[in-house]
Amino acid sequence: MPIMTPAIPTRDARQLAVALREHNLPGRRSATAIVRLRRDRNRRQQTQPTVPLRDRLALALLDRYRAEIERRGGEIAIVGDRSETPLSIEHRRDGLVLLHARGWRYYSRRHGGHMAALSYLAGMEDGWPWAVRVPGTITDVGAALDWLTPATVKAARGDGRRVRRQGDIYAIETTPAHDGRGREELPESHRWNPATRYLTHRPADGRRHRPLRVPYPVRFVRQRAYEMGRSGAWGAAD
Repeated sequence: MPIMTPAIPTRDARQLAVALREHNLPGRRSATAIVRLRRDRNRRQQTQPTVPLRDRLALALLDRYRAEIERRGGEIAIVGDRSETPLSIEHRRDGLVLLHARGWRYYSRRHGGHMAALSYLAGMEDGWPWAVRVPGTITDVGAALDWLTPATVKAARGDGRRVRRQGDIYAIETTPAHDGRGREELPESHRWNPATRYLTHRPADGRRHRPLRVPYPVRFVRQRAYEMGRSGAWGAAD
């Protein structure tokens, strides 16, 4: 036979206290204690700040891209001798995010420290987050994109030639005599098949970009960015 739960009044504190005591239910308290608990709960709900949806989204994006930067070996804060300045979202546009930090970096007693800046461009592509390091002087998405885009890509677009991209590899329309140029410089994770006209991506971590079919003569150019960490050297982008 199913056990029937007795109907318990919940509005009136006195009736609730009596019902809890009569039915030997957990949470038995006096009417005064119940009123006090309800007042405390209402006070907490009223004083608890409501975070707007836009701010919650920004915090979620910040957590996602900080984690991706760390995964790639990058810094997520500028560390001083007594404080640190974490990355924050400086600019957002068209689904891309520019993360930036500017603060005092401490090196050692001998070398002291100086003001430093960090900037990263980040986004989502083919279901995976990515992040690349750009100069710390850059504080908006447009400037970061312009800095990352190779001059040959800009020239091709200016000439009206078609340009496609797979991660950090650009496929630029060219003449038949130069078809396939640059494939010898492709990283191992990117493979060009001239028979099928497909550029495929098979990275070791499984984060693949979609196969790219290029039916016209094409040359390949790799995107470059700063290496992760404190180095000023150039490295592969995404």
